Amino acid sequence: MARIMIVTENDMLRRYLGEKLKRVGHFVTRMSDYDVALTILFESYHDILLTSVSSQNNEGLLFSHEARRLDPEMRVLFMTGFSVVPLVCDAIDDEGFGDRLGRPAHLNQLVPEVSRLLAA
Repeated sequence: MARIMIVTENDMLRRYLGEKLKRVGHFVTRMSDYDVALTILFESYHDILLTSVSSQNNEGLLFSHEARRLDPEMRVLFMTGFSVVPLVCDAIDDEGFGDRLGRPAHLNQLVPEVSRLLAA
């Protein structure tokens, strides 16, 4: 199973997603502070980063950019409202991000989406 970091300021969402992923056997790290999360990502490997894009000042996007600099192989799922948007890396640009975002999926699709990313 995968090591997944969930970083969002929303306590309920962090708890819900963490429990859902733990139930299927993933190791989950839940964080609300982006700076602390970066420190943990620097010190330990994670397969997937699940983070929010709707935080203040684009903090979630900036955070994911820094996280990908630490580990370019780490997969990223962006949460946008009540959907999840995978970062699909068909081609990597100079900043280390893929060239497009995949289609949104409902939160009920989170576990299958994580499985799909791990298989890619």
